[in-house]
Amino acid sequence: MQNGSHSTVQRTYDAALILTAIALPFSNFLMSQGAFLLVLAWAVDRWKNGPLFRGRTWSFWQSQLVLWGVLALFSWHLLSQLWSTDWAYGWRALRIELPLLAFPLILISGRWNQPRGLNVVQHALAVAVVAACAACLWIGYHHEGEMQARDWSPFISHIRFSLLITFIWGWWLHRWMLHKEAVAAIFLTLIGVLGGLFTWKVASLTGAILFPVVALIVFWLANRGRKLVVAMAGVGIAAVAFLGWNLRPVYPDAQDMLKSTAKGELYEHYPERCLRENGHHVWTLIAQTELGEGWAKRSELSIEGIDGRNQELRMTLMRFLTSKGLAKDLDGVSQLSDQEIRWIESGIPTILELEHHGLLRRMEAVQFEVWNTLDGGNPGGHSIVQRFAFLRAAFHIYQNYPVFGVGIGDVRQSFDWAYAELKSPLAPEFRLRAHNQFVTFLLAGGPLNLILWTAILVALAFGGYRPSDRPIQQIALLFVWVLALSCLTEDTLETQAGVTFAGFFIGLLGRRSHSQLS
Repeated sequence: MQNGSHSTVQRTYDAALILTAIALPFSNFLMSQGAFLLVLAWAVDRWKNGPLFRGRTWSFWQSQLVLWGVLALFSWHLLSQLWSTDWAYGWRALRIELPLLAFPLILISGRWNQPRGLNVVQHALAVAVVAACAACLWIGYHHEGEMQARDWSPFISHIRFSLLITFIWGWWLHRWMLHKEAVAAIFLTLIGVLGGLFTWKVASLTGAILFPVVALIVFWLANRGRKLVVAMAGVGIAAVAFLGWNLRPVYPDAQDMLKSTAKGELYEHYPERCLRENGHHVWTLIAQTELGEGWAKRSELSIEGIDGRNQELRMTLMRFLTSKGLAKDLDGVSQLSDQEIRWIESGIPTILELEHHGLLRRMEAVQFEVWNTLDGGNPGGHSIVQRFAFLRAAFHIYQNYPVFGVGIGDVRQSFDWAYAELKSPLAPEFRLRAHNQFVTFLLAGGPLNLILWTAILVALAFGGYRPSDRPIQQIALLFVWVLALSCLTEDTLETQAGVTFAGFFIGLLGRRSHSQLS
């Protein structure tokens, strides 16, 4: 079959590509059906066009660097079972990773029209993302009660969905910059508005970071406004510096503080603690006796108990009073309204949670996580700071298994062992894996495993392209950036949605078509 053919084979591939693209933001089940349909298309391909090697030169197979990299990586994972002790977990991990092998094997070896297929996927994925964003926002705005990030994204993880949104938005931005098509402008606007609103509502730091990064990459690749790109990068660096400045610890000066309450109780001040709420220090102006007396007059819940979110109620009360600029004493509690008392009982720790939403509230939560940890608080349950505990455990594992890793089957239990060895302060439910795919690969199969995965990304971005393939290479480079950045903060390839996204586009973008026919 030649590129550009409209045979039964091509139409079957098109249907499989469309179904998989539509499934990515919606359903793990549909992803599986898309993969099945691709297998069927590949079988029809073999029936119509014969064995893989028929009509193809050895130079064609030599040029498929991405395919050889994927085969080597999966083979090494399979081999690592030999030094794993938990074979059941290893086979489960290999089953989850199967799309990382299957999609590239089918799409790189299959005889389908790559430019046509990419165009089909670009349109199908854009429609699916717009529909999924609209559905998520409609569900969120009609949801009653408190909303969590997962409530806004009922189909797949909001983190995985953020990857899809930013990647397809960047893809259409690239197309609009090259061709100025009306359809590109339409999709660019729809995805930008709906996807941006979704990112704000779920407070996705991944999406918030990737949107400007993707824009910078596309501007650079399209050779449009290099000076503008440099300026935007400078603004980005300044923004990061500003955020870092706002995360710095600021300690109170106890010398300038009141010594006692109106009733004469001495205040407790802790100048060595930096935790703040709404610009005020939490660990100052504390009159514990009056605080308890004042709370007992306003609520039937014990101040020594827990609130509606299973947090220490005393701490929730102290944080809420601080956020309103009130002292932690009898007078401070008396100034709270009945509604505010109910909020505190339910677990709302700061007035800012009611006044600020989306990414702004997420940044305030990050501030609390950082400052609370600096004050000696437990990092457990705080998504940013507890990752340092994850990485510490990972480093401990690597020190003990530096050559071949622990094997793909023992990654989970090796973390359990490391947390116990280090006497980690994390509660059992927070003792998770690395949340960094590069680190996970390093632990599972040693340095060679990490090298193979990195080689796949490098080959996908730079390997074997002809000058005429430059548009495809640019999209591949954009995809590699998005995937690599996600792998720095998540075990992207450990869930079906993540590994399907990765495997699907590695296969779509990984084939090199030159020297195909003998």
